[in-house]
Amino acid sequence: MRRPIARGLAALGVLLAVLAVRVVTSSRAELARGEALEAEDDPDAAILAYRRAARLYAPGNPYVPAALARLATIGERAEQAGERERALAAYRSIRGGILAARSFYVPHGALLARADERIAALSSEGARDRREALRELRAPRGPHVGWTFLLLAGWLAWTAGAFAFARRALDEEDRLVPGPARLWGTVIVLGFGLFVIGMALA
Repeated sequence: MRRPIARGLAALGVLLAVLAVRVVTSSRAELARGEALEAEDDPDAAILAYRRAARLYAPGNPYVPAALARLATIGERAEQAGERERALAAYRSIRGGILAARSFYVPHGALLARADERIAALSSEGARDRREALRELRAPRGPHVGWTFLLLAGWLAWTAGAFAFARRALDEEDRLVPGPARLWGTVIVLGFGLFVIGMALA
């Protein structure tokens, strides 16, 4: 019994490592694309690239805070130049990027609070409207039930697929058995995909 469990954990660890590398490299690519677009004097397209980089969150990913910092700089410059819509786009991208990564905690809380303040200020005409807008932005939002169920279903399929892969897709000499390997490998990939979608939208 211990050997199949060890195989399952090893397979799960490898899968997580591969996915983490993929997330980090994609985030780096989007950050580089944003910097190139800024160099070409296309800040609006750069905002979109930086937002994608920020949404590709993984613990320890250094490119997420770099992308958020670039968005904050674009927002500040746009405000100074009187470009309200561009500033709002930058600050909303900060907000969207951070909230996309929330789980039991919200990363980069200070930057999120600053973005909320600027969004409220730029989208409101008076002090009262600004306070109401800020209150709405900071109001706690519970997870969406449907997406939460999708997240849980994806997690169950992902983890069950990993254990089934270890038990059925490997023979006694740890060689792949093609049919079960395809079946349970597909279950793992689809389960993880559903988990990621549910995590992002819950």
